[in-house]
Amino acid sequence: MQLFLSQNPRKLILATDAFALSFSPPPQTTPFSSSPDVVVEFVPRSELALDNAVSLHSRVAGCLGVLRVGEDTFLPIITSALVIASHSSLNGPGAEPISRILSVEFFCLTSSKFDSITSPGAATDSYGNSGDDFDLVSSSNPNNPLDILEHPCAGIRKILSSGSFYFAGDAGAGVGGTFDITTRLEARLARQTVASAGEDDDDADGDADTDSNVEEADPRFLWNSYMIAPLVAFRQSLPKALRKILDHEAFVVRAIQGFCGLYDISIGGQTVVLSLVSRLGWKRAGTRFNVRGVDDDGSTANFVETETILRTSSMIISYVQVRGSVPLFWEEVGLQPFGLKITITRPLEASLPAFTRHFESLLDTYEHVHIVNLLSTKDQEAQLTDAYAAHLDKAGLKGEVGMTAFDFHARSKIGGIESVKSQLKNVVGSVGQGFGACIAAVDGRGEESTTLIMPQQGVFRTNCKDCLDRTNVVQDVLSQFAIVDFMRNTNPTFQGSDAALWSSHRVLWAENGDALSKIYVGTGAINTSFTRSGKKSFAGLLSDATKSVGRMYQSNFIDGGKQKSIDALLGHLSTSQKVRVYNPVNDALREGLKARATEYTSYEDTTIWVGTYNLNGKGPSSESLIPWLFPASSVSEPSFLVISFQEIVPLTPQMIMATDPEKKRRWEAHILQHIDRRPGKKSDYIILRSGQLVGTALIVLIKKELANDVRNVEAATKKTGLKGMAGNKGAVAIRLDYRDTSFCFVTAHLAAGHSNVDERNSDYFTIADGLRFSRGRTIPHHDNVVWAADTNYRISLPNEEVRQLAEVDDYAQLYQGDQLAQSMARTKVFAGYYEAPLLFRPTYKYEPILPSSSEELIDPLDVSNYHRAELFASDHRPGAQGRLHKSVTYTHRCRISPVFATFRARIRKVDHQKKSALRKVLLQEIVASEPGDKNEEKLLRIRKGFADAAASQLPPPSDEQQAWWNVPDHPDGTVTRDALQEASLARSSDPFSSSKPPTIPKRVPPPSISTATSNSTPSSAPPIPPSRNSEGAVSRRKPAPPRPIPVPKEITPLSTQPGTLSAKIKPIPPPIPARATKSPLEDQEDSDFEHSELSSKQRTGEAWQVIEAS
Repeated sequence: MQLFLSQNPRKLILATDAFALSFSPPPQTTPFSSSPDVVVEFVPRSELALDNAVSLHSRVAGCLGVLRVGEDTFLPIITSALVIASHSSLNGPGAEPISRILSVEFFCLTSSKFDSITSPGAATDSYGNSGDDFDLVSSSNPNNPLDILEHPCAGIRKILSSGSFYFAGDAGAGVGGTFDITTRLEARLARQTVASAGEDDDDADGDADTDSNVEEADPRFLWNSYMIAPLVAFRQSLPKALRKILDHEAFVVRAIQGFCGLYDISIGGQTVVLSLVSRLGWKRAGTRFNVRGVDDDGSTANFVETETILRTSSMIISYVQVRGSVPLFWEEVGLQPFGLKITITRPLEASLPAFTRHFESLLDTYEHVHIVNLLSTKDQEAQLTDAYAAHLDKAGLKGEVGMTAFDFHARSKIGGIESVKSQLKNVVGSVGQGFGACIAAVDGRGEESTTLIMPQQGVFRTNCKDCLDRTNVVQDVLSQFAIVDFMRNTNPTFQGSDAALWSSHRVLWAENGDALSKIYVGTGAINTSFTRSGKKSFAGLLSDATKSVGRMYQSNFIDGGKQKSIDALLGHLSTSQKVRVYNPVNDALREGLKARATEYTSYEDTTIWVGTYNLNGKGPSSESLIPWLFPASSVSEPSFLVISFQEIVPLTPQMIMATDPEKKRRWEAHILQHIDRRPGKKSDYIILRSGQLVGTALIVLIKKELANDVRNVEAATKKTGLKGMAGNKGAVAIRLDYRDTSFCFVTAHLAAGHSNVDERNSDYFTIADGLRFSRGRTIPHHDNVVWAADTNYRISLPNEEVRQLAEVDDYAQLYQGDQLAQSMARTKVFAGYYEAPLLFRPTYKYEPILPSSSEELIDPLDVSNYHRAELFASDHRPGAQGRLHKSVTYTHRCRISPVFATFRARIRKVDHQKKSALRKVLLQEIVASEPGDKNEEKLLRIRKGFADAAASQLPPPSDEQQAWWNVPDHPDGTVTRDALQEASLARSSDPFSSSKPPTIPKRVPPPSISTATSNSTPSSAPPIPPSRNSEGAVSRRKPAPPRPIPVPKEITPLSTQPGTLSAKIKPIPPPIPARATKSPLEDQEDSDFEHSELSSKQRTGEAWQVIEAS
């Protein structure tokens, strides 16, 4: 296979002797709502004029997909690979050739500016530093190749060229994917049996009988699934005959990450092949301290399926085991590299749904599962061991999932690591014999002639803390047990002449341990000296110590940048953009699903209570929290309780550099106790997630029955004290997905001091721009954002005047001196947030200093209640959500009045079964043929249909009498500054003004964003019904959004009117890729409309809520 570059127009071409697969930029215009990124053509080589093309590589092994970075599209091409193959006369299952990827280069399809860099990784030999400045797109001048310091794909290239990726086939002989390397042998044989019997209904064209079909892959282990998805969609649009040719030519490669090894061995005069294949899961991929435990979909960190295969001339055994991180929500945190503490971040009730999903998935795949837990029963690991057993007991899976607690360190102290084998035999030997192994009869002609004799009845799931060193030793032993049983039952003559077999077996497992360890922690595995030789040595102990130091360096200086490269490869970054291949059929299907989204999308209202409270270092008391958490005005119990605290510990010099979680735990227990004893109790609440940064803490509780509907919960912190070095000031944020709507809750403690307004503003920008979750997500990347904070903004009025105004409840005059309102009007602080009316007094103490207005909430959600609760414990008063709040105390007592707000949010829910059924119906309608139809005629019909639909949405064409852009409101297409301000998010800074409140759309996009980005009609979701506050005074209905006005994106009007916000125009940030399990084709079809106007998951980056407290 060769790679060519053709210019004018630019085109990259993969060519074999007979066929060619070409990639080119899209045409300038298309009839669809969004343009494709690349045009792919599969043609005979003779149809392309390659004489004038430049040969970039005379031998390549295939393409891993297409990837978009910034504005450019790249092709990752395998330019070097090492073949791992048997040299014996055996062929077929168990002896197929496998290629190890050594080098991958990224060739730019859309620009020539990177052509001068022959090797994208030449400019750097690192993943990038571990800080937050890792960027996939070069910040240099793109028009000057000399200024390009680093190829935008350099980090991804190093990941793919690390020697840990493999694909099926003999790259040296030009033989492509002859089998599915992502799938274990037993599943491939079962699939082949079904296809041979004609029972496979999943493929309409019946082409599933080829195991080189790129669509027939285990989605858990296909590491290039994100990049390959556009080409899978292209393949499906081809006729059956062309699909088979495309598969045979192996232009598109399926890659796994992990380890593959093979040995030819002679036993008793017979040649056998011993191989080992480890497939690392990608759904929760990453480095050790960045990725731990389980996610809400049930995927675990460092999940590996390892298959031991022994092939003789007539039979084959396949023995499968799995490993994976403890499937709980946990992490290791701490300041000292060797003093990290294990923290379980979710209680049993909140983590049980994900735990159950994980094991249900394993049971669906392997039938039975037995856990071998190697964690210690003492010290830090003991809490994981206890929680693991408690979850298994609660999940009700004991009939199908068993567990053996095998404290590896304690047992190896008795007789050394050498004694582990005999001890394992005693405790799990009978379980292993019950599971057995997959055994099949072969005749050497391939999988189609291989007969399954006995399937494997279950798997061992082995884990330690990192699932590396201890796990690898135990899995090596379990693999030996399976092979011994196989030889004893099928060929007893092998026993006694099997020294070469066990020597090769030990080497394979040692290399497997090293390979998996380098992927996860950056160094080889510990204890491999024992795995290789069967005994410990002094040299091995020194090697293990060196590796431990290397792991510490790796985690502190390398893993941060490496994690971002992994996320970019998998499409997990917030900046990741799916590549669309020009395909009329899929475009038509996409447009059809978008137009009928209401058929599978529904909305419902939910209630969220948010409160904020500055504790001034006080601990829990006997005073009831119920008046704050469940005010009498509440009609129904909220779905979420979001509680933010500031100064949960005294901010002494000894405390500001470290976080003491003990106070937070006491408050959590205190809150749960009060909630459980509340009168009129209707639901149970559980703590979903909590986070703490020194004195700032955030606790999110959810109704127990709703825990199963929440996904992707995580916490993040950002320090702002002492220029970012201390945590006495800063923020804690928790984000989550509730069904198909995302939320981000933020609590913060900003700089104190009456005159330090600029420092407070700076703290806000540091948090808003610098606080990051995994996969590059930031605060603006959410549908709903609520700040509940002690902002420390004050009221800039004389003290006596403030007292007098508060005495008569003259909030309008107090608001005129509000530093936060003034900052929001003059700067971009909290730009895009809307503030609910202030109907209560300031929350800070009345002392010789000026009172604070720091408890605040800003409202893009529907606020049905916004008030303060009268609690006595601190010199601050608690705050609520939806608006900036101020509270004042008149007594001389130490008194707290927490602030709270109740929101109603519209939750989007997608019925994926209905959507899948509708997709099939639409696809049948699109590809339906009439007698005598040709493919060209069908495509023309599809194109014409969309061209007509697009034309129907355009204004009348211009002529001599009129022009479509010249309308009475905007003559000659001009837009006045006043019109821009009206269409923006500008609002009155005085919530007590009698003027009409600003128009805020119920769903995204908000007016200013819509104005800046498109002329599309906002969502037509029904408005939330009117609601009343606790005093029953004001009915607030969010009005329908006005029709957006087209505005050039380069215009950035700034408000000159006092009391208004500056209008800001910015493009809509790209959507975050969904983590739902879908086929690559479905994921590609959804790429454009899944986050459309009808979707609440479109990230506008602007309209959210703020709650604040002092």
